[in-house]
Amino acid sequence: MLACVVALAAPARAQFYDLDGAYRCLKTPDPECEKNLRDRPPPPPAAAEPPPKPSEPEFAEVVAHVRAKTAASSDIEVLRRLARANDPRAVEVLAWCELNGLGTARDPVAAYKLYRQAAGLGVPHARDNQAAVFERQLTSEERQAILLEENKQ
Repeated sequence: MLACVVALAAPARAQFYDLDGAYRCLKTPDPECEKNLRDRPPPPPAAAEPPPKPSEPEFAEVVAHVRAKTAASSDIEVLRRLARANDPRAVEVLAWCELNGLGTARDPVAAYKLYRQAAGLGVPHARDNQAAVFERQLTSEERQAILLEENKQ
């Protein structure tokens, strides 16, 4: 019984906001409203803008280099930048370059991961390409490492 009395005697600590006052400050601000605005913390920074998409001629030129098997590291950098921005076409082309060592060192593990990303972006046949890389291009150690990594996620 004594515990109930002590619990009831403790002051309630709640904050109540005057919504009508906030609305009043929007309609007809006064010095008190201005003071409250100055005391507020600054708003969070704006989200970073996504990287700009390349012009179609720039992307077409990179694809032409890949088709001619003359892709340079600058072409790969364009593809990587676009892949980070989830451009489905760039992800697929970069996966092909990684798999075949065009403009970069051959890396079937990276190709496998890029084809997974492409499948998630809805690229047709990307899942099939991912499976083919897994079955035909990866060593048993690479397969095991990928399976362990995917199980952690």
